[in-house]
Amino acid sequence: MEVIVILITTFIAAILSSMSGGGTSIISIPVFLSFGISLPITLSIQRINSACWTLPAARNYLKGRRIDWLFLFLFSIIGLIGAYFGVLVVISINQIYLEKIIGSIIVFLVIYLYFQKDLGLKENISKYSAKRKLLSYPFALILGFYESILGTGNAILFTIVAFVTRGFDFIDAMGHYYVIAFIWVSFAAILFIQKGYFNLYLTVPAIIGSTLGGYIGSKYARNRGNKFIKFFFIIVGGLLGVKLIIGI
Repeated sequence: MEVIVILITTFIAAILSSMSGGGTSIISIPVFLSFGISLPITLSIQRINSACWTLPAARNYLKGRRIDWLFLFLFSIIGLIGAYFGVLVVISINQIYLEKIIGSIIVFLVIYLYFQKDLGLKENISKYSAKRKLLSYPFALILGFYESILGTGNAILFTIVAFVTRGFDFIDAMGHYYVIAFIWVSFAAILFIQKGYFNLYLTVPAIIGSTLGGYIGSKYARNRGNKFIKFFFIIVGGLLGVKLIIGI
């Protein structure tokens, strides 16, 4: 029964996250913890199954699009520094305070996105200067750190950064983020496993469920286009932010 619940939970979480960037952890982590699984092992499972679904999702979004490989490389490497320190502090940090802070930021960004009607609907890459694009890199350290600790809504934070500093649209931003997330969560997963936090019995159904969900959700969203992604982004992002703030 435990295996079936985890498979279904990760499937649903990955579908929603791959379409909106809301993050699978907000759905799956409470389920894992309800089975008495420790937080470090829960996060280990979460990072492993995230590594399995983010790459197919990235492929669906970026297929036929121009990929900024230099940006992916630099942003990923800088973020790995943050991811490393995130793993080191994950067992001692107060998750409640972190969730409220991130929730407030997400709600603010969703409101901002709602009133910016054209933001993210069209690419403006060629209109952005090289100096402006460089402003994206300091955020890599922060987002990498957060990815290892909770990660919920990280795609939302990255997407806004990509809009403002690089002129991406939603499809560009989601695709690039999931490549970066794959690298970060894979790194975090390796660190968790090295520290002895691993459960094969529970990890396998989580991988199956999340991989299927991530592939289906990202393919559907890409086919529907930027307007659909923005609508879903605002709805799920708003609910996610409120949930983190009030803690239900």
